[in-house]
Amino acid sequence: MKLNLITYYAPPERATEDEIAKQVSVISKLDIERFLNAVPDVYCILNKNRQIVFANQAIINLLKAKDDSKIIGKRPGEVLNCKNSIETEAGCGTAEACRTCGAVNAILASQKGKPDVQECRLTDKDTKEASDYRVWTNPIRIDGDEYVIFAVSDISNEKRRQALERIFFHDVMNTAGVLRGFVSLIVDYPDEFDEYKGFLVDISNNLIEEIRAQRDLIAAENNELQVHPENISSKDIIGTIATVFKTSEISKGKIIVVTEDIKDVNFVSDRTLITRTLTNMLKNALEASSENQTITLNSYLKNRRVVFSVHNPNFMERNIQLQIFQRSFTTKGLGRGLGTYSMKLITEKYLKGKVYFKTDEEAGTTFYCELPLRI
Repeated sequence: MKLNLITYYAPPERATEDEIAKQVSVISKLDIERFLNAVPDVYCILNKNRQIVFANQAIINLLKAKDDSKIIGKRPGEVLNCKNSIETEAGCGTAEACRTCGAVNAILASQKGKPDVQECRLTDKDTKEASDYRVWTNPIRIDGDEYVIFAVSDISNEKRRQALERIFFHDVMNTAGVLRGFVSLIVDYPDEFDEYKGFLVDISNNLIEEIRAQRDLIAAENNELQVHPENISSKDIIGTIATVFKTSEISKGKIIVVTEDIKDVNFVSDRTLITRTLTNMLKNALEASSENQTITLNSYLKNRRVVFSVHNPNFMERNIQLQIFQRSFTTKGLGRGLGTYSMKLITEKYLKGKVYFKTDEEAGTTFYCELPLRI
Protein backbone atom coordinates (compact mmCIF):
# COMPACT_ATOMS: atom_id res chain seq x y z
CA MET A 1 0.00 0.00 0.00
CA LYS A 2 1.48 3.33 -1.07
CA LEU A 3 0.55 6.15 1.24
CA ASN A 4 2.08 9.57 1.67
CA LEU A 5 3.36 8.78 5.15
CA ILE A 6 6.18 10.54 6.97
CA THR A 7 8.96 8.56 8.62
CA TYR A 8 11.97 9.59 10.65
CA TYR A 9 13.57 6.16 10.45
CA ALA A 10 12.22 2.84 9.13
CA PRO A 11 10.11 2.60 5.94
CA PRO A 12 6.47 3.57 6.68
CA GLU A 13 4.65 1.50 4.03
CA ARG A 14 2.23 -1.23 5.08
CA ALA A 15 0.71 -4.20 3.28
CA THR A 16 -2.99 -4.08 2.46
CA GLU A 17 -5.51 -6.23 4.32
CA ASP A 18 -5.73 -8.55 1.29
CA GLU A 19 -1.95 -8.92 1.16
CA ILE A 20 -1.86 -9.67 4.89
CA ALA A 21 -4.61 -12.29 4.50
CA LYS A 22 -2.68 -14.05 1.74
CA GLN A 23 0.52 -14.07 3.81
CA VAL A 24 -1.35 -15.43 6.83
CA SER A 25 -2.83 -18.17 4.67
CA VAL A 26 0.58 -19.19 3.31
CA ILE A 27 2.14 -19.40 6.77
CA SER A 28 -0.82 -21.28 8.26
CA LYS A 29 -0.05 -24.21 5.99
CA LEU A 30 3.53 -24.59 7.23
CA ASP A 31 4.85 -26.88 9.95
CA ILE A 32 6.65 -23.87 11.50
CA GLU A 33 3.30 -22.55 12.75
CA ARG A 34 2.64 -25.70 14.75
CA PHE A 35 6.18 -25.63 16.11
CA LEU A 36 6.06 -21.98 17.20
CA ASN A 37 2.69 -22.48 18.85
CA ALA A 38 4.15 -25.31 20.90
CA VAL A 39 7.00 -23.28 22.45
CA PRO A 40 6.40 -21.18 25.58
CA ASP A 41 8.33 -18.13 24.33
CA VAL A 42 6.85 -15.23 22.38
CA TYR A 43 7.36 -15.60 18.61
CA CYS A 44 6.00 -13.67 15.65
CA ILE A 45 6.61 -13.74 11.94
CA LEU A 46 6.88 -10.33 10.28
CA ASN A 47 6.46 -9.44 6.62
CA LYS A 48 8.68 -7.01 4.72
CA ASN A 49 6.66 -4.11 6.17
CA ARG A 50 7.42 -5.29 9.72
CA GLN A 51 3.78 -6.26 10.20
CA ILE A 52 2.84 -9.39 12.14
CA VAL A 53 1.46 -12.14 9.90
CA PHE A 54 1.78 -14.88 12.51
CA ALA A 55 1.59 -14.64 16.31
CA ASN A 56 2.10 -17.73 18.44
CA GLN A 57 -0.08 -18.70 21.36
CA ALA A 58 2.43 -17.30 23.87
CA ILE A 59 1.98 -13.71 22.69
CA ILE A 60 -1.79 -14.14 22.56
CA ASN A 61 -1.66 -15.27 26.18
CA LEU A 62 0.70 -12.42 27.11
CA LEU A 63 -1.69 -9.83 25.71
CA LYS A 64 -4.70 -11.63 27.26
CA ALA A 65 -6.34 -11.72 23.84
CA LYS A 66 -9.00 -14.19 22.70
CA ASP A 67 -7.17 -14.84 19.44
CA ASP A 68 -4.72 -13.15 17.06
CA SER A 69 -7.31 -10.99 15.27
CA LYS A 70 -6.14 -7.80 17.02
CA ILE A 71 -2.49 -8.68 16.52
CA ILE A 72 -2.26 -9.60 12.84
CA GLY A 73 -1.28 -6.65 10.64
CA LYS A 74 0.21 -4.63 13.50
CA ARG A 75 3.86 -4.02 14.20
CA PRO A 76 5.57 -5.20 17.40
CA GLY A 77 5.63 -1.81 19.13
CA GLU A 78 1.94 -1.30 18.42
CA VAL A 79 1.09 -4.66 19.97
CA LEU A 80 3.26 -3.92 23.02
CA ASN A 81 1.65 -0.47 23.40
CA CYS A 82 4.91 1.47 22.95
CA LYS A 83 4.42 5.22 23.38
CA ASN A 84 6.55 5.91 20.29
CA SER A 85 4.21 3.87 18.09
CA ILE A 86 1.69 6.75 18.14
CA GLU A 87 4.21 9.55 17.57
CA THR A 88 3.64 9.40 13.81
CA GLU A 89 0.75 8.33 11.62
CA ALA A 90 2.95 5.62 10.11
CA GLY A 91 3.29 3.87 13.48
CA CYS A 92 5.96 1.63 14.98
CA GLY A 93 9.47 2.18 13.69
CA THR A 94 8.91 5.58 12.12
CA ALA A 95 9.33 8.04 15.02
CA GLU A 96 12.69 9.72 15.56
CA ALA A 97 13.13 7.86 18.86
CA CYS A 98 12.87 4.58 16.94
CA ARG A 99 16.41 5.18 15.66
CA THR A 100 17.69 3.90 19.02
CA CYS A 101 15.18 1.04 19.37
CA GLY A 102 16.85 -2.36 19.52
CA ALA A 103 13.71 -4.12 18.24
CA VAL A 104 13.46 -2.04 15.05
CA ASN A 105 17.19 -2.23 14.42
CA ALA A 106 17.21 -6.02 14.86
CA ILE A 107 14.33 -6.38 12.39
CA LEU A 108 16.07 -4.15 9.84
CA ALA A 109 19.27 -6.16 10.23
CA SER A 110 17.43 -9.42 9.53
CA GLN A 111 15.73 -7.87 6.51
CA LYS A 112 19.27 -7.54 5.17
CA GLY A 113 19.84 -11.24 5.77
CA LYS A 114 21.53 -11.15 9.19
CA PRO A 115 20.34 -12.81 12.42
CA ASP A 116 20.49 -10.32 15.29
CA VAL A 117 20.01 -9.98 19.06
CA GLN A 118 19.37 -6.61 20.68
CA GLU A 119 17.74 -5.02 23.70
CA CYS A 120 15.04 -2.37 23.70
CA ARG A 121 13.47 -0.16 26.31
CA LEU A 122 9.75 0.49 25.99
CA THR A 123 7.37 2.81 27.84
CA ASP A 124 3.68 1.88 27.81
CA LYS A 125 1.70 4.76 26.27
CA ASP A 126 -1.18 4.28 28.73
CA THR A 127 0.34 3.23 32.05
CA LYS A 128 3.71 4.99 31.50
CA GLU A 129 5.36 1.86 32.91
CA ALA A 130 8.85 1.09 31.61
CA SER A 131 9.89 -2.37 30.41
CA ASP A 132 13.06 -3.87 29.03
CA TYR A 133 13.04 -6.54 26.33
CA ARG A 134 15.59 -8.71 24.57
CA VAL A 135 14.71 -9.49 20.97
CA TRP A 136 16.01 -12.10 18.55
CA THR A 137 15.45 -11.86 14.80
CA ASN A 138 16.19 -14.27 11.97
CA PRO A 139 15.49 -13.95 8.25
CA ILE A 140 13.39 -16.65 6.65
CA ARG A 141 12.15 -17.19 3.09
CA ILE A 142 8.61 -18.52 2.70
CA ASP A 143 7.01 -19.27 -0.66
CA GLY A 144 9.41 -16.92 -2.42
CA ASP A 145 8.88 -13.96 -0.04
CA GLU A 146 11.17 -12.61 2.68
CA TYR A 147 10.01 -12.66 6.31
CA VAL A 148 11.58 -12.19 9.74
CA ILE A 149 11.09 -14.48 12.72
CA PHE A 150 10.83 -12.19 15.74
CA ALA A 151 11.21 -13.49 19.32
CA VAL A 152 10.95 -11.34 22.45
CA SER A 153 11.65 -11.87 26.13
CA ASP A 154 10.85 -9.49 29.01
CA ILE A 155 14.14 -8.81 30.85
CA SER A 156 12.82 -6.04 33.12
CA ASN A 157 13.55 -8.07 36.25
CA GLU A 158 17.09 -8.73 35.05
CA LYS A 159 17.65 -5.01 34.52
CA ARG A 160 16.21 -4.18 37.92
CA ARG A 161 18.51 -6.75 39.52
CA GLN A 162 21.50 -5.18 37.76
CA ALA A 163 20.46 -1.77 39.07
CA LEU A 164 20.15 -3.10 42.60
CA GLU A 165 23.56 -4.72 42.31
CA ARG A 166 25.01 -1.43 41.19
CA ILE A 167 23.40 0.44 44.08
CA PHE A 168 24.35 -2.01 46.79
CA PHE A 169 27.61 -3.44 45.46
CA HIS A 170 29.02 -0.24 44.01
CA ASP A 171 27.61 2.98 45.45
CA VAL A 172 26.68 1.69 48.91
CA MET A 173 29.87 -0.36 49.28
CA ASN A 174 31.98 2.63 48.23
CA THR A 175 30.25 4.85 50.77
CA ALA A 176 30.53 2.17 53.45
CA GLY A 177 34.24 1.82 52.63
CA VAL A 178 34.80 5.53 53.18
CA LEU A 179 32.85 5.32 56.45
CA ARG A 180 35.02 2.42 57.63
CA GLY A 181 38.12 4.42 56.75
CA PHE A 182 37.09 7.30 59.00
CA VAL A 183 36.14 4.94 61.82
CA SER A 184 39.58 3.32 61.56
CA LEU A 185 41.21 6.75 61.81
CA ILE A 186 39.24 7.47 64.99
CA VAL A 187 40.25 4.12 66.47
CA ASP A 188 43.90 4.86 65.73
CA TYR A 189 43.72 8.54 66.68
CA PRO A 190 40.87 8.97 69.22
CA ASP A 191 42.04 12.46 70.17
CA GLU A 192 41.07 13.63 66.65
CA PHE A 193 37.44 12.50 66.85
CA ASP A 194 36.12 16.07 66.83
CA GLU A 195 37.90 16.68 63.54
CA TYR A 196 36.21 13.74 61.84
CA LYS A 197 32.75 13.60 63.40
CA GLY A 198 31.25 15.98 60.85
CA PHE A 199 32.49 13.79 58.02
CA LEU A 200 31.06 10.70 59.74
CA VAL A 201 27.60 12.29 59.95
CA ASP A 202 27.71 13.32 56.27
CA ILE A 203 28.87 9.90 55.08
CA SER A 204 26.26 8.12 57.21
CA ASN A 205 23.54 10.36 55.80
CA ASN A 206 24.72 9.68 52.25
CA LEU A 207 24.62 5.95 52.89
CA ILE A 208 21.07 6.08 54.22
CA GLU A 209 19.96 8.32 51.33
CA GLU A 210 21.33 5.87 48.74
CA ILE A 211 19.22 3.09 50.27
CA ARG A 212 16.12 5.25 50.67
CA ALA A 213 16.33 6.48 47.06
CA GLN A 214 16.31 2.92 45.74
CA ARG A 215 13.50 1.96 48.12
CA ASP A 216 11.39 4.90 46.94
CA LEU A 217 12.04 4.12 43.26
CA ILE A 218 10.77 0.57 43.78
CA ALA A 219 7.74 1.94 45.64
CA ALA A 220 7.08 4.44 42.84
CA GLU A 221 7.13 1.73 40.20
CA ASN A 222 4.77 -0.39 42.31
CA ASN A 223 2.36 2.54 42.83
CA GLU A 224 3.10 2.49 46.56
CA LEU A 225 5.08 5.70 47.08
CA GLN A 226 3.67 7.99 49.76
CA VAL A 227 3.80 11.77 49.28
CA HIS A 228 4.19 14.09 52.30
CA PRO A 229 3.43 17.74 51.38
CA GLU A 230 4.92 20.64 53.35
CA ASN A 231 5.77 24.30 52.85
CA ILE A 232 8.99 24.78 50.88
CA SER A 233 11.15 27.73 49.84
CA SER A 234 12.64 27.20 46.39
CA LYS A 235 15.64 29.38 47.21
CA ASP A 236 16.37 27.48 50.41
CA ILE A 237 16.21 24.05 48.78
CA ILE A 238 18.48 25.17 45.91
CA GLY A 239 20.94 26.73 48.35
CA THR A 240 21.08 23.60 50.50
CA ILE A 241 21.76 21.30 47.54
CA ALA A 242 24.43 23.64 46.15
CA THR A 243 26.19 23.81 49.54
CA VAL A 244 26.19 20.04 49.97
CA PHE A 245 27.63 19.37 46.53
CA LYS A 246 30.31 22.06 46.60
CA THR A 247 32.35 19.84 48.94
CA SER A 248 31.50 16.48 47.33
CA GLU A 249 33.95 14.35 45.36
CA ILE A 250 31.86 14.50 42.18
CA SER A 251 32.17 18.30 42.02
CA LYS A 252 35.94 18.38 42.47
CA GLY A 253 37.45 20.92 40.07
CA LYS A 254 34.00 22.12 38.94
CA ILE A 255 32.15 25.29 39.86
CA ILE A 256 28.60 25.28 41.26
CA VAL A 257 26.81 28.63 41.38
CA VAL A 258 23.31 29.80 42.23
CA THR A 259 22.25 32.52 39.79
CA GLU A 260 22.08 36.03 41.25
CA ASP A 261 18.55 36.66 39.97
CA ILE A 262 17.07 33.54 41.61
CA LYS A 263 13.47 34.04 42.72
CA ASP A 264 12.28 32.63 46.02
CA VAL A 265 9.01 30.83 45.34
CA ASN A 266 7.04 29.38 48.25
CA PHE A 267 5.08 26.25 47.41
CA VAL A 268 3.69 23.05 48.92
CA SER A 269 5.13 19.69 47.90
CA ASP A 270 7.21 16.75 49.15
CA ARG A 271 10.60 18.11 50.24
CA THR A 272 12.38 14.76 50.20
CA LEU A 273 11.24 13.80 46.70
CA ILE A 274 12.00 17.24 45.26
CA THR A 275 15.43 17.26 46.88
CA ARG A 276 16.11 13.88 45.30
CA THR A 277 15.00 15.09 41.86
CA LEU A 278 17.13 18.24 42.06
CA THR A 279 20.06 16.21 43.39
CA ASN A 280 19.84 13.90 40.38
CA MET A 281 19.66 16.91 38.06
CA LEU A 282 22.80 18.35 39.63
CA LYS A 283 24.63 15.00 39.60
CA ASN A 284 23.77 14.63 35.94
CA ALA A 285 25.15 18.09 35.17
CA LEU A 286 28.34 17.43 37.13
CA GLU A 287 28.95 14.12 35.38
CA ALA A 288 28.48 15.83 32.01
CA SER A 289 30.94 18.63 32.88
CA SER A 290 34.70 18.89 32.81
CA GLU A 291 37.15 20.53 35.17
CA ASN A 292 36.73 24.31 35.58
CA GLN A 293 33.28 24.30 33.98
CA THR A 294 30.38 26.00 35.75
CA ILE A 295 27.04 24.45 36.69
CA THR A 296 24.30 27.02 37.34
CA LEU A 297 21.20 26.51 39.52
CA ASN A 298 18.10 28.68 39.44
CA SER A 299 14.43 28.84 40.48
CA TYR A 300 11.64 31.17 39.39
CA LEU A 301 7.87 31.49 38.98
CA LYS A 302 6.31 30.85 35.57
CA ASN A 303 2.59 30.55 34.79
CA ARG A 304 1.81 30.00 38.47
CA ARG A 305 4.26 27.12 38.69
CA VAL A 306 7.67 26.94 40.34
CA VAL A 307 10.48 26.08 37.93
CA PHE A 308 13.90 24.75 38.92
CA SER A 309 16.73 24.67 36.39
CA VAL A 310 20.22 23.16 36.35
CA HIS A 311 22.50 24.23 33.50
CA ASN A 312 25.82 22.86 32.27
CA PRO A 313 27.77 24.25 29.31
CA ASN A 314 27.91 21.03 27.26
CA PHE A 315 25.75 19.83 24.37
CA MET A 316 23.88 16.52 24.63
CA GLU A 317 24.22 14.35 21.52
CA ARG A 318 20.98 13.52 19.74
CA ASN A 319 21.17 9.75 20.32
CA ILE A 320 21.44 10.44 24.07
CA GLN A 321 18.57 12.93 23.97
CA LEU A 322 16.27 10.28 22.53
CA GLN A 323 16.96 7.83 25.37
CA ILE A 324 17.84 9.96 28.40
CA PHE A 325 14.65 9.26 30.38
CA GLN A 326 14.48 5.53 29.64
CA ARG A 327 14.84 3.27 32.64
CA SER A 328 17.95 1.30 31.75
CA PHE A 329 19.68 3.79 29.49
CA THR A 330 23.06 4.98 30.72
CA THR A 331 26.24 6.57 29.49
CA LYS A 332 28.06 5.39 32.64
CA GLY A 333 28.33 1.61 32.28
CA LEU A 334 26.38 -1.61 32.75
CA GLY A 335 23.58 -1.53 35.29
CA ARG A 336 23.66 2.21 35.85
CA GLY A 337 21.49 5.10 34.75
CA LEU A 338 18.45 5.36 37.03
CA GLY A 339 18.83 9.03 37.95
CA THR A 340 17.08 10.71 35.01
CA TYR A 341 14.46 7.97 34.82
CA SER A 342 13.59 8.19 38.52
CA MET A 343 13.40 11.99 38.61
CA LYS A 344 10.96 12.03 35.70
CA LEU A 345 8.88 9.15 37.07
CA ILE A 346 8.54 10.56 40.58
CA THR A 347 8.05 14.19 39.54
CA GLU A 348 5.43 13.50 36.90
CA LYS A 349 3.60 10.61 38.54
CA TYR A 350 3.60 11.74 42.17
CA LEU A 351 4.34 15.47 42.31
CA LYS A 352 2.07 16.52 39.40
CA GLY A 353 5.05 18.19 37.75
CA LYS A 354 7.14 17.92 34.62
CA VAL A 355 10.81 17.21 33.95
CA TYR A 356 12.36 18.11 30.60
CA PHE A 357 15.53 19.55 29.07
CA LYS A 358 16.79 21.87 26.36
CA THR A 359 20.18 21.48 24.73
CA ASP A 360 22.09 23.57 22.23
CA GLU A 361 25.64 23.36 20.87
CA GLU A 362 26.33 26.96 21.86
CA ALA A 363 24.18 27.41 24.98
CA GLY A 364 24.74 23.98 26.55
CA THR A 365 22.16 21.83 28.35
CA THR A 366 19.53 22.81 30.91
CA PHE A 367 17.29 20.41 32.80
CA TYR A 368 14.04 21.77 34.18
CA CYS A 369 11.74 20.60 36.97
CA GLU A 370 8.38 22.35 36.85
CA LEU A 371 5.95 21.92 39.77
CA PRO A 372 2.51 23.21 40.83
CA LEU A 373 2.41 25.64 43.75
CA ARG A 374 0.40 23.07 45.70
CA ILE A 375 -0.07 19.34 45.24
